[in-house]
Amino acid sequence: MRSCPAPPVPACPRARVAALREAVQADIGFHAHNLGVAVGNALAAVENGATYIDGSLRGLGASAGNAQTEALAAALERAGHSPGVDVLALIEVAERLIAPLMTEPQIVDETALLLGYAGLYSTFFHPAKRAADKYGVPVREILLELGRREVIGGQEDMITDMEDWNRQA
Repeated sequence: MRSCPAPPVPACPRARVAALREAVQADIGFHAHNLGVAVGNALAAVENGATYIDGSLRGLGASAGNAQTEALAAALERAGHSPGVDVLALIEVAERLIAPLMTEPQIVDETALLLGYAGLYSTFFHPAKRAADKYGVPVREILLELGRREVIGGQEDMITDMEDWNRQA
């Protein structure tokens, strides 16, 4: 499914997971990261029937905004759900083992915000940046246009195919 057209708030995963729960008799997984609301979205998904939640220790992942496993486990436990892990041990592993391995913290910076706002995967950023440099167009405009065109992962070549950027060169 394409990114939720509504704001990336718990109403979107709540509705999607509930609809899926009604349609199928199977375990439902949920992966959340977008505009800093990953843990809230994951909680909404669990409360509507998601049985597996994806997370990453210290938020380490392909793009910023991933649901931090340790924060997610703590939030689930505080909300009355059993995350099935020792939350304090998980926090310790994230802090003592993962944090020292990270050369930079995973933060929601301009790049992550633009990608999330446009509803794009992180794989679009570097090709968009190269096109922006080549055609003299702000990368923001390229990312937003790709979002309007509702491209999906694997369509990064659409960046150089867009006539609008070629005409401006």
